[in-house]
Amino acid sequence: MIQLRRPFLAQLFLLLFSSVLLVQSQEAPPQAAEPVPQRTAEQRTAYRRAMEAADQKIADEVKAHSELMKNLEYLTTQIGPRLTGSPQMQAASDWTLKRFQDYGVAAHLETVEIAHAWTRGAETAEITSPIQQRIGIHAFGWSKATDGEATGSAMVVSIKKPADFEQYKAKLKGAFVLMGKPRDLSREDPNPENAYDAVIPPPRGVPEGEEGFRGYMQRLRQIAAEQPAAILLDSGKTDSLYNMTGGFRTYQPSEAPMAFLTHEDYDLLYRLLQAGPVTMKANLAETFSEKPAPASITVAEIKGSEHPDERVIIGGHLDSWDLGQGALDNGTGAMATLEAARALQALGWKPKRTITFVLFTGEEEGGIGAATFLTKHANEIPQIDAVLIHDTGTGKVFSIALEDLWQTAPLMQEIYQPLQEVFDLKPLSNEYFRGSDHVPFLRKGVPAYFCVQLPAHYREAHHSQTDTFDKAIPDQINQGAALLAAWAWNVSEMPESLPHSTVGSAPEE
Repeated sequence: MIQLRRPFLAQLFLLLFSSVLLVQSQEAPPQAAEPVPQRTAEQRTAYRRAMEAADQKIADEVKAHSELMKNLEYLTTQIGPRLTGSPQMQAASDWTLKRFQDYGVAAHLETVEIAHAWTRGAETAEITSPIQQRIGIHAFGWSKATDGEATGSAMVVSIKKPADFEQYKAKLKGAFVLMGKPRDLSREDPNPENAYDAVIPPPRGVPEGEEGFRGYMQRLRQIAAEQPAAILLDSGKTDSLYNMTGGFRTYQPSEAPMAFLTHEDYDLLYRLLQAGPVTMKANLAETFSEKPAPASITVAEIKGSEHPDERVIIGGHLDSWDLGQGALDNGTGAMATLEAARALQALGWKPKRTITFVLFTGEEEGGIGAATFLTKHANEIPQIDAVLIHDTGTGKVFSIALEDLWQTAPLMQEIYQPLQEVFDLKPLSNEYFRGSDHVPFLRKGVPAYFCVQLPAHYREAHHSQTDTFDKAIPDQINQGAALLAAWAWNVSEMPESLPHSTVGSAPEE
């Protein structure tokens, strides 16, 4: 039974907290669903019972022999945070390649180059008048550096429509520009239903103004053209936690230095500015590689016995931001994928369709990983049966989002029903989730789905310095690994293929 709820307007998370764009949901016409191909009730019952038995064996294997937490500890502690193009990210790709091979799963790297790797340098900031106080600051990924220590006045801009920018022309050069009022954290939902909504709450957040994301980006370009000392944004988190974003999809320096302040310091600056002039100084010593840098995804597979050219893909992104250790975003999803491969290989089963495991890079920084896979496997896209992505932390998976793929609902429900029995899941969700590596697949018409997870500290850890190994909850993330493996198995054994869309369900940005 599909969980019917009114789809939300999927828009960009306030202040670009995810590098991947969010797009508007569409209502599903009742006639969009296709009937399940004619199998007998006995055949459908036999499939369900066989899948329930297999799914339980997968869950038991993970519970008894999981190496997920051991692998996650190594990833986060010995390798650490993993910016796309960085030596740490490449080390993680090399290490996961070996781990798949250690488990007896055939694997290889698929590598492209990005224009520049980016390295965070020393970052300092200080209010110099009317009070003197040091404050913390962290640049956006791929932000250009300041020209040494920059000094200047702080200013708040409020631009809700294009004409509003006129009042700021020729006034922002050398200034520290605050992008609007502090975020009102009192309006945060104290008990979000899922981890995604904890950081991108319904109606999915939208930058201040009438033009949404495109208008917001235009305002940033207009401000950058005025040559400010830096553009400053509110991290929007409690308890002095930072946030992070960036990517700048071309992997080139931003047009102006851009940085986050903690919510508390941003609020302080804003209130000081309401009382009178404020001056400050900051130094952002970021650096870029002189040459292009490699960016690899790890691809592993268990070959299908009857339909080897058809793929079922499960995955998560291996890259991360660099303020923490990249544990919940998304070491957990990546290591759950690795554990799913270990479990299926340990059971020694031969799936009918090829099961492919992908650890993406660049989900946080430009989306290069999913694009790489789709480019290198362009001829195989019509034979990708389905994709499932795990990308919202350590919390238990309690549903899978249908992602408006209404034509797949009948078969997807058959695939999902055994999982409900074994993993105690809620009905399929039709809430519209966007902002991860499944979206490029959706745009190609591939049935691509998203794990819906319990919050489990995700609001705090997401893109912040507290995204660390100690936040992982072993039982819950191991459940996610078993579910990934079981879903992939169920899809691989389904007599029919899930239908592709003639037009991708996620509109282009």
